[in-house]
This record gives sequence, C-alpha cells and structure tokens, in this order.
Amino acid sequence: MRTPSRARSGGRVGSTGKTGRALLSGVLAICLAGSMAVHPVQADAAKPKPPVIPSKAAVERAKQAAASKAARVAAIEQQLAAANARLEQLGVQSGIADEAYNGAVYKLQQAKAEAAAAAARAAKAQQTLVTQRQQIGRFAAASYQGGGDVAKIAPLFTAEGPQQLLDSAGAARSVSTAMQGAYLRFTATQVVTNLFKVQADQAVVKVKQATDEAAKAKKAAEDAEAAQAAAVTAMGVQRTQSIAQLAVLQNTSVRVAAQRQRGLEELARQRAAALAAKKAAELKRRIAAREAAERAREKAEEAREKAEQAREEREAREQAKQNPGKKPPKQHKPDRPSNDNGNSHGTRRGAQAAIDFALSQLGDMYLWGGTGPSRWDCSGLMMGAWDRAGVQLPHYSVAQYEQVRHIDEDELRPGDLIFWALNPDDPGTIHHVAMYLGNGRMIHAPRTGKPVQIDSVYYWEPPDFFGRP
Repeated sequence: MRTPSRARSGGRVGSTGKTGRALLSGVLAICLAGSMAVHPVQADAAKPKPPVIPSKAAVERAKQAAASKAARVAAIEQQLAAANARLEQLGVQSGIADEAYNGAVYKLQQAKAEAAAAAARAAKAQQTLVTQRQQIGRFAAASYQGGGDVAKIAPLFTAEGPQQLLDSAGAARSVSTAMQGAYLRFTATQVVTNLFKVQADQAVVKVKQATDEAAKAKKAAEDAEAAQAAAVTAMGVQRTQSIAQLAVLQNTSVRVAAQRQRGLEELARQRAAALAAKKAAELKRRIAAREAAERAREKAEEAREKAEQAREEREAREQAKQNPGKKPPKQHKPDRPSNDNGNSHGTRRGAQAAIDFALSQLGDMYLWGGTGPSRWDCSGLMMGAWDRAGVQLPHYSVAQYEQVRHIDEDELRPGDLIFWALNPDDPGTIHHVAMYLGNGRMIHAPRTGKPVQIDSVYYWEPPDFFGRP
C-alpha cells in the first residue's frame, strides 16, 4: 500500500525540521562563539599605547642644553650691553681728549703772549741801557775836556780868576756826582736787562714746550676720534652678528630679535631718564627753596627798613615840635644790600641772549675744536653763546670755570654753566661744560656723533662744579 503523498511530504518536512534545528543551533553556536571572540579584540585595540619615558640621563642632557642655550642668550645680551657702554665710554674719552687739546692751545696762546711781553721788556731795557751808556760817555768827555792841572790854575791869572776857579771846581764835583749816579743806574739797568733776556729766552722755551704739548694733544684727540669711529663700525658689525645669533638661539626672526634688543635698551634708557628726572625735580625743589628764602629775607629787610623809616619820621616830628622853625636834618637812607648774588637784570638779559643763541644751534653736529657757525664742541658752544651776551670766555672748559663766579648747585639760574671733572675735588680736571636752562635741563654739545641737544642735568654723571659768567 502506497503511502499518501502528504505523509511522505510530512515526513520529509519533519526530517528537514530536525536538520534545520540542528543547523540553526550550530549557526547560533558559531555566532555566539564569534561574538565572544570579537569583543576581546575590540578591547585590545582601544587600549592606549604605553608612554615613552626618557631616561634620567636624557632629561639631564636636555636640562643642560636648555641651560647652555639660556646662558648663551644671556652672554650675547651682556655683550650687546657692554658694547653700548664701551661706545659711550669711548665718546667720553674722546670728549676728554678734545678738551685737553683745547687746553693745550689755550696754554700755547698764553705762552706766546708771555714771550712777546718778555721780548718787549728785554728790548726796552736794552734801549735804556744804550741811552745810559751814551750818557756816561758824555760825562766822561766833559770831565776830560775840563783839562789837567794847568787848566785848573789858569783862572788865577785873570781878573776874575779866583771866582772862576771856584765855579770850575763846583762844576767838576757836579759832573763827578752825576757821572757816579749815571754809572750806578747803568749797572742796575744792565742787571735788569740781563734778567729780562733770560725771561725772554725762558718764554721762548715755554712756547716750544707748549707747541709740542698742543701737537701731542691734537694727536691724542685725533687718535681718540679714530678709535671711536672704528669702534662704532666694529661694534655695529658685532651687534648685527650677535642679534642674528640671538634670533637662532631664541628661534625668532632677526627682526623680532632686533626689536627685542631695542626694547631692552629703551627700557634701560627710560629707567635712567626716570632717575634723572627724579634728581632734576629734587634740584628744582632746592633751587625754589633757596629762592623762597631769599625772597623772605628781602621782605624782612623791607619791613625792617619801613620800621626804621617810621621811627625816624616819628623822631623828626618830635624834634619839630620841640624846635619849631628849625629844619630837621636830612636822613640818609643806607644802600640796601643786593640779594641777587650778582645776577643783576643786565646779567639776566645777557643770560637770556646766551640761552637764545645756544638754542638756535640745536641739531648742529659736534666737532672737536669747533667754534661755529654750524659745528661745535662743548666749550666752543659756551664761548659762542656768552659772546653773544657780550661776555668773553676762552675756548677751554677749565679756563672758563676759572673766569666765572663760582656758585653752589642750588644757586643755579638759567644761563649758568655746569662742569664735569675727572676728579670732583680738582677743577683742573674739568673736561665738559654745559648751560643750565632751568627745571633740571641743560643744553650742550655732548660728543662726536651727537648733535647739540637738550638733556637732563643728570642724564649722565652728576656734575661737579657750577659757575655764573
């Protein structure tokens, strides 16, 4: 009997279902196993890599490299600062040499004047000696012409013989006395003439020495100027190279490195300017205090004079009452002492003329030995300015101080002169001069490479001496 088709079909289905279930179970098992296998792989991929940890030796080497780099940067910056300071010092030395040359020329001029005066004295003494020698010769001739013994007794044989003999004897004595006096004067004049000749010779030697000193001073000034010019060039190259090295070490461009260096220098300048301004303000305060004290003294003096005048007027009225009709004696008013320290209105007007002239030279470049009209050194500018005010000053800062009235720092008025010296106790070492403008400022010709300019009195070193033309 045949099995119905449905039964066969169902059997196959059943058989297939078992197989499918088995297959599905296997797939699920594989999938589960696969899923279990995938998760650990993903977890391993997300795990961070272990960090690279340099050794202690590597860290130490890095620190040393950084320190070396910083040290090299600092060293280069110090070199730049030292170069700037060196240039400034060379400028000062050049100015000192310039003023030493001015001093040598000034002394040479004095030596020449002394030599000319000594030569004139010697020539005049020699002429006097010649005149006196001629006078002695005339006296000798007169004595000889008086004759011998016969000539002396001849008058006895004339009518007026005795009297003529007496007159002749008196004349002879007069001639002898005059001759003796002339001889003594001649001897004295000869001694003086010899002395004047010696002085003239010594003056000539001094001129020679002063000429040599002036030549040496000129050579020293020229060498100082050349050294400064060479240093400016060399340090300019060094500066460029150092800034390039800074740029490499700091990993910046040359432009930024140069800007940083300029900034550092400007900061230093600003700090110096602030300190100078502080000192200038203190000077202004001290000057104002002194002026206030002077005004107070003047007012007190005026009050005293008014009180004295009132007392005298009361006494005069009392005397007039007691002696009516009698004219009271005229009271003499004593001269009032001046409290302007010699700075009269005329001097102040002169000072303003000197200031105006100096200010009109602003921007003119420095030139050692320069006396204008467009190039100046420090003492040349002061000489030209005060010459405009009618005051003659020599072209030498030491001699300028010698010829002005010495004052204290808190007595400074516009137009006064300010001096710097190598030794603050010795005005003979003065090497720079400027003109005070007021409010702690001054105008001067600083040094080679710089123009006539206005600065704080304390922009550099504190001044040492002060004077009023």
